[in-house]
Amino acid sequence: MLWFFEKHRARLHYEIRRQTDGPEYELVINFPDGRQEIERFPDPEAVLERSLALQLTLMKAGWQTPTARALHRRTLIP
Repeated sequence: MLWFFEKHRARLHYEIRRQTDGPEYELVINFPDGRQEIERFPDPEAVLERSLALQLTLMKAGWQTPTARALHRRTLIP
């Protein structure tokens, strides 16, 4: 699963995936500057909980999904 966020002209995305060499799950964050962070979780509930927390943190910091940006622009432009 992939999630995309934008802030000004910067883009950030993260994904949830199964660990390739084990039974765990990974949340992989790709930052606009090219950095990548990988967090590992033992079960799907834990990674989904972290995903929701990350989404809230990003939105509070001004990041928006591309769909939200498009809807916001449409409401501002008659």
